[in-house]
Amino acid sequence: MAKVRINVYIDGFNLYHSTLQHTHPDCRWLNLLELSKRLINPETEEICRVYYFSALTTWIPERAKKHLLYIHALRAIGVKDVLGKFTLRERKCPLCAGRYQAHEEKKTDINIAITLLADAVADKFDTALILSGDSDLAPVTTKLRQLCPSKKIGIIVPQNQSAMNLKQHADFFKKIRTRDLKRSLLPEQVTYNDKVIIAPAGWLPTLNTEK
Repeated sequence: MAKVRINVYIDGFNLYHSTLQHTHPDCRWLNLLELSKRLINPETEEICRVYYFSALTTWIPERAKKHLLYIHALRAIGVKDVLGKFTLRERKCPLCAGRYQAHEEKKTDINIAITLLADAVADKFDTALILSGDSDLAPVTTKLRQLCPSKKIGIIVPQNQSAMNLKQHADFFKKIRTRDLKRSLLPEQVTYNDKVIIAPAGWLPTLNTEK
């Protein structure tokens, strides 16, 4: 009997800001393919594609450089990155009413929606796992049900988020467990296009006894 085909759609910034930035900073060198495999039943399901949606903070070169190293490490293990961009947006300070410009990430929600729907229509999965707590993705799950009612949707809830609105539009949901994070880390050195990539300092535990 054929296994259920699983595609995983990972909202990189949502995962980073909710789980990795402060709660688990030593898990930033995260193997998203391995994490995805820990979210399924390997006896009846198989991972077909893992997508990573994010954008580079180009106005902060050192941060962007580290992020790009991570993206290359993900490419080395077959994870497909889909990158958006940041734009400047005028905001108003709620305290002083002064106006200022701030960078705002754009296109991630749209990129996830387009990729998810395109894959569904092309019959590239049976079940889609959306790793995000962003309620802005709820409309695309509704549209997916209308276009391809046979496809199932699972929500993978990042730590420190409830994803209540998303869960209401899904067939099932799972929480990311700390032990799965700690057991889903890339090796310190990864080779991509014949070049060795080394994990940035602090992105891995000092002593990784979980692997």
